[in-house]
Amino acid sequence: MVRGKVHLKKIQNTVNRRVTFSKRKTGLLKKAKELSILCEAEIGLIIFSPTGKLYESARPSMNRIMLKYQEHSSSTRDNLELSDHVEALHLELENLRKEMIHLEKTYKHMIGEELELLNIKELQRLEKKISFGARKIQSRKEKMSEEYIRSLNIKEKSLKVENANLVKKIDRSRRACHLNIDIMEGVNNNLETDAATQQDLPQTNLNLNLS
Repeated sequence: MVRGKVHLKKIQNTVNRRVTFSKRKTGLLKKAKELSILCEAEIGLIIFSPTGKLYESARPSMNRIMLKYQEHSSSTRDNLELSDHVEALHLELENLRKEMIHLEKTYKHMIGEELELLNIKELQRLEKKISFGARKIQSRKEKMSEEYIRSLNIKEKSLKVENANLVKKIDRSRRACHLNIDIMEGVNNNLETDAATQQDLPQTNLNLNLS
């Protein structure tokens, strides 16, 4: 006779629930001990009752089992993290490879190579892209030319102002030079006049006899 499947659910009666816990807990601890003895397995069993009471069974010791578990758990976690990281790198590498292939094809199409692989719609899209790119390039060239011409105009105005200032300085220097020449000529003329005047004066000798 085949035993029917038993559906587990919480025991509603409090007394029956406590009795069942006590029996099943004792049986579980006994089975764990037997498994450890028969198979030389290291087993650590921890049970908390509904009231929070602790029951445990460990062979050879709970500290050794917990330490071993922590080491194994840490190693497993590191391996899983490394595996996930490697998988993510492989996925990223594959995406980069696909992107590189796509960019290479696009570049070849832009320079007019391997166009036989494209259908009429793809060629039309490519033509629109090239036309749009050409318009942007032309617009950029015009903008750069305007900026260059504007900078040349500014530089030309600056040079004109600088040239005008130089011309003024030269004129002032010339006027100052002519003024100095005129002054020197006036001084020389005065000196010559004084010398001529001294030559024209009569020579008088006065002899005074004092007795």
